[in-house]
Amino acid sequence: MKILVIEQPLNNRGDESAHRGLMNKFIQEYPDVQIKVLFYGKRDREINEFRVNSHQIEYVNIPLRTIYNPIFRREIILIMKFNMPHLLYLLPKIRVMLKFYREADYILCAPGGINLGGFQDWVHQAFLNLAMYEHKKVIYYGRSIGPFSETTYLNRLFKKNSERLLKYFGYISLRDAKSQSIAKKLRIKYTPTIDSAFLVEPKTDIPRFFVEKMNDDPYIIFVPNSLAWHKNFKFYTFEEIKSFWITLLNKLVEAYPEHKIVMLPQTIGYSKFLPDGYIYFNEIKNQSNFPNRVFVLEEQYGSDIQQSIISNASFLIGARYHSIIFSINQDVSFISLSYEHKMNGVVEILNKKDCEIDLVKEFADQPMSDILRSDLIERIITKSHVLESIKGTKKVAHNIANNGFEELKTFINAI
Repeated sequence: MKILVIEQPLNNRGDESAHRGLMNKFIQEYPDVQIKVLFYGKRDREINEFRVNSHQIEYVNIPLRTIYNPIFRREIILIMKFNMPHLLYLLPKIRVMLKFYREADYILCAPGGINLGGFQDWVHQAFLNLAMYEHKKVIYYGRSIGPFSETTYLNRLFKKNSERLLKYFGYISLRDAKSQSIAKKLRIKYTPTIDSAFLVEPKTDIPRFFVEKMNDDPYIIFVPNSLAWHKNFKFYTFEEIKSFWITLLNKLVEAYPEHKIVMLPQTIGYSKFLPDGYIYFNEIKNQSNFPNRVFVLEEQYGSDIQQSIISNASFLIGARYHSIIFSINQDVSFISLSYEHKMNGVVEILNKKDCEIDLVKEFADQPMSDILRSDLIERIITKSHVLESIKGTKKVAHNIANNGFEELKTFINAI
C-alpha cells in the first residue's frame, strides 16, 4: 500500500506530535505500508524536526529552485478565485507534484487546522482538488473544518468548493465537537476522532539540564499565544496581546510564590510579521516583574521533551491547542484559554468545559485597556486554585483516537 501525505504543517510542536503519532500508528498497523510525505519549497531543517526514522517513510521536498516562489502561490490562488481549478494543470510546477499523486494508492491530508473553513486556504483547497481530479482515494484525517463565512462571493465560492471536496473524500475524521457539528449541518459523513497526538504516549525522561534548573522547585507551565495573527483577534496589535500575557504572568507569579513558571514555545522560528515562540516568550519574561522566576525552554527541544516536562508540572495554563493536548496526555490539570473552536471542541468532547475560559468571548473586540481593567485575569488565577485532577481523561482521549484509526482501517481494508 502506497500513501502520499500532503499538506503537513511544519514549524509547530503540536503538528510535530500529531504527525509522529499518525505515522507511527500506520507503521505499527501496516508493516508493508510505504509512505511519502510531500513538501514543496521547505527547508530541510524544518522537515528534520518532524522526521520519523523508518525505512517505510520517505520525506520528499520539491526544492526551492524548482518550485517555490511567491508567484507560484499567487497563481494557484488566482486560479481558484476565478473558479477555474482545471487550469492548475497548466502550471509546470503542479505537474511536478502530480507525479507523486499518481504513484499513490491513497492521498492522506495530514492532521491540521481550519484550512477548509475560517482560514479560507485556497492553496490547501487546490491541492485537494488535484486529488479529486486524479480520482484518488482521499483520507482527510484528524482535521478541523469551518466555520464557513458566506458574507462575500469569494466566501460562498470557497464554501461551495469545500463542501464538494468533503463529500468526495473517501474517509473523513474530525478532531473536535465544533467541526463535527458543522459537518452534520452540511450532511457530510465523518468519523469522530480527537488529536492524532493521542495515538501514542511518548516515553522520554525529563532532561537533566531542566531538572538542575528547577532545583526541586515546583513549577507551572504557561503557554501564551501572540493571537493578533488569528482572524478572531484582528482587532488587536501584537503589543496589546503581549501586554495581556505580561499582566497574567505577573499575577501568576504573585499567586504562586513557591513555584517557578516554565514557558514552552509551540512554534519554531520567529518572524516580525508573526511574532511567537522562543523570542516572543523571552520578551514576555523580560518585561515581567519577576524574570528570575521564569524559564523559557529553547525551541530546539521537541514535543516529546515538552510532554516529559509537562508531566511533572503542578498544572498548565495554555493558549495553544496542543499545550492542552500535551497536558491531557500527561494527566496534568489545565486551563484552556481557547482562541479557536478546535480548543472549544476538544474540551467539549472530553467533558472538560469547566477547565476552559473562552478568550474569543472574553475579549469580544473590547479595547485592551478595558480587558486589563476587567476581572478576567483574576478569574483565571482563581480557577487555577480550584483545578481538579483530570485522571482518566487521557484514557478517554486515547480510546477516541484509536477508535478513529480503527474506522480508517475498516475503510482501507474494504477496498
